This record gives sequence, structure tokens and C-alpha cells, in this order.
Amino acid sequence: MAIVFTKQKKKQSTLIIVLAFVVIIIIIVLWQGFFEKETPVFPEEVFRPAPKEIKINFEILENPKLKELQPFTEIEPFKEVPPTENEPGKKIGRENPFLPY
Repeated sequence: MAIVFTKQKKKQSTLIIVLAFVVIIIIIVLWQGFFEKETPVFPEEVFRPAPKEIKINFEILENPKLKELQPFTEIEPFKEVPPTENEPGKKIGRENPFLPY
């Protein structure tokens, strides 16, 4: 009785053909990606807008409503509360501010 391996040989030959096809596609893609020179569709000068002239209206600074504005008072940062007799060692804030409540 003979053992027939024709199915296995047929499957192996189709896999070799598929592998060769995939390798050829990979080579074509790499060739186009690395060795083909890229030609720009449009030159940059076509899309570069003309520089706009900047005009600053300094007359706005002479507006009477602007002169009526008052500056904010400077806000001082929080300071630690010194310990008292009722609450010794009380401080503002938490030891680790990143822990959830």
C-alpha cells in the first residue's frame, strides 16, 4: 500500500506561489517608497498668500472708557496658619494634594 502525498505537495506549491506574490508586492511598494522621486503637485509659490499689512490703531488707547478702568489689586499667595492654642499645628492644604478625596 502506497502513501500518497499529492495533497500536501499541492498545498505547499500554492503556498510558495502566494509567498512569492506577497514578496513581489512588498518589493514594489518599497521601491516606490524609497527610490521614486516625489514630484510636488503644485509649487509652494502658488499657495503662498501675500503677506498682509498689519495696522495697529493706537487711537483706541485714547478712549475715555479705557482710562476709567482700575487695575486689580495683587492677590497674595496663601500662607501657612501659625499654630494656635486651640488648634496646634494646623496648616492650609493637604500633605499629598494628588490623593482623591
